[in-house]
Amino acid sequence: MNNYQKFELQLAEPWVWPGLEPPDDPLGELDDLEISLRKFCFECNHKVAIRIAGEVKYIFLDPDIILILNELPEKISQLASGEKIELDFPESWMIIEFVPAEGEVSCTLRKFGDRCQQIQFILDLPQVLGVLKSFLDTVIQMARDRGYISHPAPLAISLMARPSNPKAFS
Repeated sequence: MNNYQKFELQLAEPWVWPGLEPPDDPLGELDDLEISLRKFCFECNHKVAIRIAGEVKYIFLDPDIILILNELPEKISQLASGEKIELDFPESWMIIEFVPAEGEVSCTLRKFGDRCQQIQFILDLPQVLGVLKSFLDTVIQMARDRGYISHPAPLAISLMARPSNPKAFS
């Protein structure tokens, strides 16, 4: 019997955040896929529930997931390869650190703000990888279904993989 805590990352209800500005690219640094995904996150914004054991924290597609979406495939690949990763959500004042070792993951959730919080958990590595991949697939598929991108989900993910790790999802 294992003592692993359960990890979940799921889209919750749609969310309108008054005052958020639509994404733009004044310097022309983003490719069509990246700008389309940013538009999707802004125009179809949702709360995103992070559940680890009994802890539930909320972030948002925009402004949180939008900041890590293009590097998430590489981060998943790094975690699968035994490397430590951090998911940094500065707009929600939160960092989640994953340190893999021997089939499990030491996870540290850090919340900043008026009251700082740091909680550690032990998670099952295959379960964490599955949750991260599933979440990414869900976001990409929603963007595709709503016409923001035209690539099939696996192709969109492979296009997002960094050149430094072309086998992110092979």
